[in-house]
Amino acid sequence: MKIKLTFKFVMTFLALTFLMLEAHEIVHTSIGRIICGCWGQRDFNAWNLCDSCEKNPFGIIATLVGPIFTYIMIWYGNGFLDINKTVNQKAFGFSLIFANLPFGRLLTALLGGGDEVVVVNTIVNNRNLSRLIVIILIILIIAYPLFNAYRLIENKYKTGWFLVLLLVPVLAVLLIILGVMNSILEQGILKSYWILGSPILVTVWTGFVILVYFFTRKNIYKLTEK
Repeated sequence: MKIKLTFKFVMTFLALTFLMLEAHEIVHTSIGRIICGCWGQRDFNAWNLCDSCEKNPFGIIATLVGPIFTYIMIWYGNGFLDINKTVNQKAFGFSLIFANLPFGRLLTALLGGGDEVVVVNTIVNNRNLSRLIVIILIILIIAYPLFNAYRLIENKYKTGWFLVLLLVPVLAVLLIILGVMNSILEQGILKSYWILGSPILVTVWTGFVILVYFFTRKNIYKLTEK
């Protein structure tokens, strides 16, 4: 599959990336709501159980389900890379793998953070060991989908193209979500909590990326040169 990065594709791909990131957070908070009976507070990339539920032993489940959802989406995308799939299906699956930020999961663990480290640390009670275990587990989980995605690229300098798709989405999230959107929220703009336990600004952003992706979703197929 020879790929190209047009403006239309990049726009829709970023919308898909932000949508997957938001879905990851909603999975966390929704399971937390089911377990605790109340919504915890959150921003664009961090969340908490509600105050009355901080010591609930089942609260760790809400932490675990976020990365489980993300890895399921990565492997779901991998399912579209089968040789019998159409070019459009491969373009979608390829995009879904990278939109779920596999390198972001690994980078967070390398830095000693992330949901996975929190969960494993509750079991082994050793932060460094937890980080090592998680790094190994993440590599095992994402290696095959990433290998399939790499193998699919037919461009010259395919390694460069692969690294762009692996790293740039993470940089975009750091810049736009952590740098811009969280900064706006910290200034108190649309900070009141609303549906799904989210600040109004988060809900507006979620609605925006859903609409962008829905109305431009066919641009994902522009990933490939036909």
